Amino acid sequence: STVVCVGDSVEHDIAGGIGAGVATALVLSGILADTPDLAELFDSLDAYPDYTTDNFKFAD
Repeated sequence: STVVCVGDSVEHDIAGGIGAGVATALVLSGILADTPDLAELFDSLDAYPDYTTDNFKFAD
């Protein structure tokens, strides 16, 4: 099986996933939706997601 840490916070979710040694996916429609320069944020935190997605929803 594959583990992916999914979240909308680079500082918490993505950095945490990286720290745990698992793949990461950043949800772009969350708290960072209005962030103009994500690359700058990634650089400042030295945390880069493996994947990005516009939104995330569990299937019913």
